[in-house]
Amino acid sequence: MNSFLEKANGIMDEIVAIRRDIHAHPELGHKEVRTSALIREKLETYGVDEIQSLTETSVVAVIKGKKGHGKCIALRTDIDALPVEEETGLPFASETSGVMHACGHDIHTAMMLGNAKLLCEMRDQFAGTVKLIFQHSEDTFPGGSKELIEQGVMNGVDAILGIHVFPTENDKCGVIGFREGPFTTSADEYLFDITGPGGHGSEPHKVPDPILAAAEMIMMFQQVQARAIAPRDTAIFMMNKIQGGKAPNIISDKVTMVGNARAYTAEARKTIEEYVYRIAEGVEKISGCKIDVHETLGYDACFNDPGLVDWIRPVLGEIIGEDRVEAFPDPMGFSEDFSFYSTLTGVPALFMILQAGTMGEVAPLHNAHCSFNEQAMPYGMAAMTGSAIKFLEQ
Repeated sequence: MNSFLEKANGIMDEIVAIRRDIHAHPELGHKEVRTSALIREKLETYGVDEIQSLTETSVVAVIKGKKGHGKCIALRTDIDALPVEEETGLPFASETSGVMHACGHDIHTAMMLGNAKLLCEMRDQFAGTVKLIFQHSEDTFPGGSKELIEQGVMNGVDAILGIHVFPTENDKCGVIGFREGPFTTSADEYLFDITGPGGHGSEPHKVPDPILAAAEMIMMFQQVQARAIAPRDTAIFMMNKIQGGKAPNIISDKVTMVGNARAYTAEARKTIEEYVYRIAEGVEKISGCKIDVHETLGYDACFNDPGLVDWIRPVLGEIIGEDRVEAFPDPMGFSEDFSFYSTLTGVPALFMILQAGTMGEVAPLHNAHCSFNEQAMPYGMAAMTGSAIKFLEQ
């Protein structure tokens, strides 16, 4: 058995206990008080060289190799939970009503603490520095990474790695996948307020109709994907919330709708933005309604550095076995503020997926039934710890 994987398996009892403790006590973004306190306690026990609190509920640990100065690699994890009522039935299910670790951040946090323990024990094997970033509020716009970057968390960092668990059938448990280039989508939100004077349903010719205007906009937005985006690109633009109307015989005076836009390239993202305003302006003129657009630009797309991808493939094959390294043909559909660690700084980044099985039915991320097989965790720890040391050996 590879030494990294053997060492990771050797601390599994402790890491599983930590994971279950965090899972039972989830905390939403910017409220991760108990979680960050637990992280600090464990880091102090493991003997990291430095612990930083760059924001109220994030934690950054620094571990220095004993072979001297060298490069710096950062490993990042997220620690927040989601506003979901857990329905897994697990014995360590959430004890906090309406809050759940439905995205696997409890596993991420526990694995990163495992990385800290292993790296502290292996200090004599590397030169340089490993920076462990326990990031707050990944699942809440605008994301916690921007705050940490503003506080200088990436100063002196030469590369950054991240990993995210994904629910799968158990035969894929422990397999790590990634691809070169765009790996997750960007994520933006658009809110539309469509207003008119309101009127009687028997006199539709006298007042503009916000509901009709909203319907026209929804239909025209579908043309953005079909006609404005190149076929080789992918873009998603959905209206996922719409509210309006008071009674069957009243022409509404207001409709509010909210949409979500996702893209893999900056060009497609910009095209969506341009068409949103063009369509809104056009429908406003033809409908007679007033249309206000409120734009929230969210996360960038994660872009996996080609050099890091080429370097890490054989490294992971050596650490966890070639049969557990998978090249993804397509990028993932979700979004991640891990992207900012690279797009805002220029530091090469690599984001990976740890296929993590399930402890029940396979349910998607952010679902009340979402669960993960803890046997995936040694592979995640070995991959991250081993990759960090191998990077610093260069």
